[in-house]
Amino acid sequence: MKTIKNNLMLSLFDYMLKVSACYMAAYLFYRLVLSRLTSYKSNRFYLLFTALLAFVIPLLNPDAFIQPQTISGSSFINHIPAFNLATAREYIPAENAVNIFFITGAIFIAGVAVCLARFIIQFYSFKKITSKASFINAFFGVKLYQLDMDIMPFSFGNAIYVNRQRHSPDELTDIIKHESVHVHQQHTIDVLIAEVVCILNWYNPFAWLMKKAIKQNLEFLADDTVLQEGADKKSYQYLLLKVTGYSPLRIVSSFKLSSLKQRIYMMNKTRTSKKHLLKLLLMMPLITFMMFAFRSPNTAAFNIITDTQQETFMLSELSYNIADANIDKLVKNAQDKSLLQPGKGFSITIIKNERDRLRLLLEQNGYSNIGSNAISFLIDSTLTNNRFAIQVNIDLKRKESSYNNSKKQLNNIISGNRTLHTGQYSDRIPANNRQHDNNI
Repeated sequence: MKTIKNNLMLSLFDYMLKVSACYMAAYLFYRLVLSRLTSYKSNRFYLLFTALLAFVIPLLNPDAFIQPQTISGSSFINHIPAFNLATAREYIPAENAVNIFFITGAIFIAGVAVCLARFIIQFYSFKKITSKASFINAFFGVKLYQLDMDIMPFSFGNAIYVNRQRHSPDELTDIIKHESVHVHQQHTIDVLIAEVVCILNWYNPFAWLMKKAIKQNLEFLADDTVLQEGADKKSYQYLLLKVTGYSPLRIVSSFKLSSLKQRIYMMNKTRTSKKHLLKLLLMMPLITFMMFAFRSPNTAAFNIITDTQQETFMLSELSYNIADANIDKLVKNAQDKSLLQPGKGFSITIIKNERDRLRLLLEQNGYSNIGSNAISFLIDSTLTNNRFAIQVNIDLKRKESSYNNSKKQLNNIISGNRTLHTGQYSDRIPANNRQHDNNI
């Protein structure tokens, strides 16, 4: 059960790192390529699409959509590195040691809880403020409300909130036009998605930068729409400078939320040609690269050799060959914690983890200078029905030459010779079950 929990935490940790990498790539692409374009609608699509896609890309397995027979046509994909971000995948925690993955998970959940509580408090404050608003009018699906407080105009959902006493009729017209764009184009959805992204990725600075970019682009889009409908550019910019007050919440679209300097700069910027929209097509190679980079490093797309590290076999017998009596007693006393148990399945990865567990057990009990060849496993595959017997050998004084000899024998197994250990086990492993790891 403890191993299962550790594996779940490792998988979550691996997933979180990959999502973070997706947000980093998506934001940097926006910042370096798209942020200077005046194609605000296209930028809105990109930001919203990548904000959601980042959760999906680490779960995709591109190998499932590729036929191995197409090696000659697409073998270059093999050269894309598979980033195994959770490098501690085979970490075996020490007995009675504090589980780092449990602590990491607890910190993650606590961060999500704090951000969620903060969001709920903001929403409650929004409801409290808007409960004091009085209805003015409704037009084209937009509801206009009056708030008698020193507040900047803002919108949420299909409602706009203003204080008419603080603005002239002309100013109020431009303000309502601006906020109406937020309402008609349903910008509240984008804002809420950005909030959820930051709640789930509170630890990731690029998620917060994506949120800022999403909200800023919405302001660019609303400003551009107002000017396209005939508003005087200079008067509108002065209006931005003139409007003062506080913004009650971060979950609303406020009239003066984003950087004034950047908004005025984008208003005066020469409109970019539509041909620059072709830059969005660069998003496809980026997504493809991330998909292949996040594939499992053990399953390359065009590797025709079967990977047996995760293939599971049935263990029928487990025995020990330990020269030192003290080590023999120590290992057998802790046998209930062994990852290899008769009657249960095992894989090459489990054997590696068991080797690491035994090494850690010896180190915790004062044994040092444990060579890489001190712990070995002999596998007898001559039993029927895919059943195997394993002998664990521990000899801290084992010579390197003996280890090199066993590696040579294992290489012979791969090349066709089936003798695992002279005079003990003969192995007739089928071609699709051959071992690829020389360090077991």
